[in-house]
Amino acid sequence: MLQRKRKAIKRSEKKAPPPTEFQQPKKRRAFTVFLVEDDQAVRASLVEALEEQKIVVRDYMTAMEFYRDYREPVPGVLILDIRLPGMSGTELQEKLVEDGFELPIIMISGHADVPMAVRAMKNGAFDFLCKPIKVEEMLSAVGRSYSYYYDVDTEQLAEELEDTEGSINRLTSREREVLDHVVEGLSSREIAEELGVSTKTVEAHRARINDKMRADNVSHLIRMCFAYNEEHSS
Repeated sequence: MLQRKRKAIKRSEKKAPPPTEFQQPKKRRAFTVFLVEDDQAVRASLVEALEEQKIVVRDYMTAMEFYRDYREPVPGVLILDIRLPGMSGTELQEKLVEDGFELPIIMISGHADVPMAVRAMKNGAFDFLCKPIKVEEMLSAVGRSYSYYYDVDTEQLAEELEDTEGSINRLTSREREVLDHVVEGLSSREIAEELGVSTKTVEAHRARINDKMRADNVSHLIRMCFAYNEEHSS
């Protein structure tokens, strides 16, 4: 009996997915991370974390430094702080769009800047990371941007979209309303004003939304919704 149970458990265990091309430096194709961050200590720690993974990094203190340097498009991703001295992150994003550069952009934002980061995603940014930046989240975001160029798994993408749809269907009408406002880039205070409720009530709704959507963080939640909305608008 015990032996049969062990076999059943073994059969039910999922095998870990094989490492992606990005996770194997020897197989990885040309790819550069461009990092624009004015805080020297933060920039140095992020560069170190990326280089430990054998990722090519070029770092800059200001948006203008990067803008002057980036003249020839190459496969890569731009990790860009929203708030920078001189030209802001969103201003740099606008300039790159005007110039026709299709470089994926991952915005770095403080929690107060999340609505700005969401609006940047609506304008074409690929993703955003909240400060303090977790190395694992940064590497995952870079890995996704690598897939943007090379090895998108359409089957996995379809599964993720199906999961997202199921999660959205579990939301109440009020939770869906709050989620729609979050995706529009509104803060909890702004959502509260729109709905005529307290900010505390909105925060409670957002917590339940995160649980039902199984979102790791706000950027994960927004990314899922953007992918879902894009699929259903096409």
